Amino acid sequence: MLSKLALPSVLVSCATCVAAGQFSSGNWSAAKIGNTCYVYTQRAQSHTSGTLIFGFTKGGYNATFQYEYTPWHGETEAPWSESDAVVLEVDGAEIWLGEEMFPRFWTGNYSAELTTGFVSEMLMTVSTTQSNIAVAFDQSATGEIVLFGNFSPIGFRESLARAAQWCEFEPTALPGS
Repeated sequence: MLSKLALPSVLVSCATCVAAGQFSSGNWSAAKIGNTCYVYTQRAQSHTSGTLIFGFTKGGYNATFQYEYTPWHGETEAPWSESDAVVLEVDGAEIWLGEEMFPRFWTGNYSAELTTGFVSEMLMTVSTTQSNIAVAFDQSATGEIVLFGNFSPIGFRESLARAAQWCEFEPTALPGS
């Protein structure tokens, strides 16, 4: 199985891989690497950073969702602490799914992962988003909510449909949802 640490670099480098399938629409892409399909943002909006990533194995099993932070040039400190809470906003309104996302730390790699049982809900939320999906952190040390990533939904449905075709699953009926 593909290591979560290597995922962003593999997605970038596999854009030219013959063995992997890739599709792009709007601000989202889909890629099939081995037996796993990914649907991910191509870029964050101005003054924000990172990538939203959904992952699925054949049949829609092992569905995941995470936000991978991309450090700014020269940034070496952790962007958030383990006690900070994830705040998700869709179309300018906070949604409860942020409460089910948890910060993860690896050397030089920072992400927030959604509890797997809520991936179906996140899929449907992003599918119906009109303007933006924002990832912020309520930073306990300062009491501030800091925006890290802001993403457009344009192209998400088309990219998800391609991943669903490649990995043979129905996005509205993931196993275990």
